[in-house]
Amino acid sequence: MSGFDEIIKEYHRDSKNIVYGGYSAGICILGPTLRGIHLVDDPDQKPYGEQHQTIWEGLNILNYAIAPHYKSDHKESEDMDKAVEYMIDNKILFRALRDGEVIIIE
Repeated sequence: MSGFDEIIKEYHRDSKNIVYGGYSAGICILGPTLRGIHLVDDPDQKPYGEQHQTIWEGLNILNYAIAPHYKSDHKESEDMDKAVEYMIDNKILFRALRDGEVIIIE
């Protein structure tokens, strides 16, 4: 609703040189899908009202999904094991990141 999705895609398309920092869901949105993350964050929560449907597609800036908090000291870490299993079972290309890990693409 903020338009961030279009802004970040435009910057990525135009320059390919961007610095982006995201934590948890902030990094998950960069992949092609949010499937799997539904086992960690409830997709039925509707903070903006029932008229807004759950969006399953990511921004497709990365060609793989991200599984954050993997094997970390975080309250969602145990559920992330289930998300990783889901991604494997459903052949979703992903990278699992522990808290504090980063992805650098040059």
